[in-house]
Amino acid sequence: MTETRYLNGKVWKRSLPVFQGPPPADAPGPKRLFLRQGELAHFYDGDEGMRYAAFVELRPCEIRGNHWHHKKEEQIYIISGAVTLVAQDRDSGSKVSIKLEAGDLAFIATGVAHAIKTAAAGHGIEFSQTRFDAADVQPFTVM
Repeated sequence: MTETRYLNGKVWKRSLPVFQGPPPADAPGPKRLFLRQGELAHFYDGDEGMRYAAFVELRPCEIRGNHWHHKKEEQIYIISGAVTLVAQDRDSGSKVSIKLEAGDLAFIATGVAHAIKTAAAGHGIEFSQTRFDAADVQPFTVM
């Protein structure tokens, strides 16, 4: 699995390794398995439970986000399609643009403004260890 960190580790991207068929017993998680029955994407296996999960439809050229959160860290897993994630550290003003495609997992820390723009239609899953609270969504235009 390759991992790239941005904005002093406040945002990261992991490209999950792909296995054709069952993986070896010592294969690290998370990972993508291409099995006879279809793909099985194992993108979260942590000590902390998830308290929020959402299906995300990625429509071409549309932008989602343009906000930040006080409490909620976010992860997004791209099932299919491609997006550009733009994240901005509100403290330093530093901004990064990250391409995400099928099999990529991204993490966004609290306080980091972010938005995604769809480059190729597809689907994703957004999840967090923190429950959704509409009052926690702070508007902030990054793209």
